[in-house]
Amino acid sequence: MARTSKRPATMGSAFAWYLLSFKGRISRQEFWLGYVGAVLVILLATRLLADVGLYLLRPSGRAWYRDEIELAGGLPMFLASILVLWPMLAIYAKRLHDLNLSAWWLLVLPAVTLLARTVGIEEWNLSVWLQVMLLGFVPGMRGDNRFGTDPIAHLRA
Repeated sequence: MARTSKRPATMGSAFAWYLLSFKGRISRQEFWLGYVGAVLVILLATRLLADVGLYLLRPSGRAWYRDEIELAGGLPMFLASILVLWPMLAIYAKRLHDLNLSAWWLLVLPAVTLLARTVGIEEWNLSVWLQVMLLGFVPGMRGDNRFGTDPIAHLRA
């Protein structure tokens, strides 16, 4: 028997559900909106934090060492990625739910990437893009499933 979880009614609670909750289902369109939005937040936050990182990590009275510059350059991207980690996990989980898969499958995604890197596949980013494309382009299960109601059932009627 399928759960009949309803989406939140108000805009604020819908936004919180979309970005923070691991329950329910989202359509491919909602997945792409969240994914592109998260990438834009990462790019914007990285740009805003870049100057802060260079300022806070600058050496006093001497030139930069290479590892210091790499840290100062990479730290903003790391912090921006941490900022969107939970919302991205929530979006991925709800998209997996639309495919009638448990959110535990999220553990497979980094494992595939790690395996690709371990066996020496240089284009390990390809595995990441393949995962995103599968979640973004494979249609979800028609009708209700154990994770909730069909997010586009009203469009099919």
